[in-house]
Order: sequence, then structure tokens, then C-alpha cells
Amino acid sequence: MALSEQDRIDITDLINQHGHRTDAGELDELCELFTPDVTYDVSDFGFGALHGAQAIRAAALTLGEANPVGHHVTNIVITGLDDGSARVRSKGIGVLADGTSGSVTYDDVVTRRPDGWKISHRKVLARRTPLGGRDDGRDDGPRAVLDRWRAAVVSQSIEELADLYAPDAVHEFPFTRPGLPARLEGRDEIMAWVAQGWQGGAFKYDRYRTLAIHDTADPHTIVVEQDALGTSAATGEFALPNIVVLTVRDGRIVRLRDYVNILAAMAVIGS
Repeated sequence: MALSEQDRIDITDLINQHGHRTDAGELDELCELFTPDVTYDVSDFGFGALHGAQAIRAAALTLGEANPVGHHVTNIVITGLDDGSARVRSKGIGVLADGTSGSVTYDDVVTRRPDGWKISHRKVLARRTPLGGRDDGRDDGPRAVLDRWRAAVVSQSIEELADLYAPDAVHEFPFTRPGLPARLEGRDEIMAWVAQGWQGGAFKYDRYRTLAIHDTADPHTIVVEQDALGTSAATGEFALPNIVVLTVRDGRIVRLRDYVNILAAMAVIGS
């Protein structure tokens, strides 16, 4: 969706308003910034996903004196989506009463409503170590990364999926066909290809069924036999078989060889 200059101004004001109103304690007015069914995901801080503006207000009151005294939002990047909404990524700096500070990334979906643009989904991710490193104690082995990769694909979250690939990752399709890529190089190229495939909502994965997972001589590499189960506008319910060879370093995918059944995949997307 093409966004006008006024759209971008209004969306930027919306993102900025959250910090101003929260810092001023104007929690009753937060509903003016969100859709009624907003999801506010603060799972990265151990609070799970909040649903509705009143839940967000209640969580802020519960946090009390531990709330930052200042929310500072920077680096706002707005991308129009095909469904009439927009994705907004920004950086947040929270300053606490004792003078310490922290950094987060806000990943938002905003929706145009009769009374203006509103935040319909926000995911807040803490930034704890430099250069994308992690210090949160998560299991970064290939099986754990596989689980997170599947979850990101099922939810169709480009943000979560991108976080799982190394910047120089390679995604290969050994069983390709003319007109389709055999090799995608780099996280940006991989994410652009995935985002294009997800546009239009022609299909959606519901879950993965594991047939077998095989360890290899390389502890960073596993071989996965699986079915992707989902629904398609062209075929209805489907089970798409494939074998994946997954190599992970430092919790991120560096190589994924995807032996998907190309003919079955083309049928699922209606081609």
C-alpha cells in the first residue's frame, strides 16, 4: 500500500504520542492510540502478551515506580502493507528514575480507522548485548532454533524470522524449477523473498509435524524430516512434505537447505 506524506506524519505522531502519554501518567487516554483488540507483546520481559488498552494500563499501574520516567523513540521506519495497514519499526530508550537506561526495539503494526491511525499490534524486544548478540540464556542449539523458526513461519512474523538468520545466511532450494530461485544469499534477500510469498494470504501454515530429526557429525547441523500443515485458498487443507538441513552458529541460521516438494508447493499457492 502506498502511504501519503500525511499518512507518514500521522503514523510518526502516533508512535511518539505513546511515550508522551505514558510518561505523563495519562494512562486512561492510551485507548486513543490503540485498536480495541490491540495485542501488546512484552514476552521478552517475562510479561507475556497483553490484550486491549485496559490490560496495558493495568500492567503499567502494577509496575508502578519501576516504570521509566522517560520513553524516547527514535529511528522510525514505516513500511506500507498490502492489507491497508503499515509496519513500523523504531528504537526506544527508557530512562529510569535512578538515571540508568535501556534500549528496546518496537515492532508495530498500525491500522487506519475512521478516527485515524491506531496501533493494532506491538512487540517490544529488549536489546541487551551489542551487534545483535544475546545474553538471555536461551538455548541456541539447532533444535531450539528450529522450533523458533517454525513458530515465526506459522505466525508469519518477518521480524522474528529475520532475527533467526545470520546477516550472511544462505537459504538453498536443491529441488527448484525454472523461474524460482535455487539459492538466496544474505538475510535481506531471504526476507524479501519470504515477504513476497506471504503477500496476499494465499496460504498459511498452521503447524509442523515432525517425522524425524537426525543429528550429524557437526553438532551445529541437523537433518529434519517434516510436514508443513496448513490451509490454502487453492487446495484447502494441505500437508507439504520436505526435508531441511539446518546449520546454526551462535543461535542464528547460517545455512538452510530446503528440499521442499516444488510441485506440491506450487499447487498450494495456486500456481
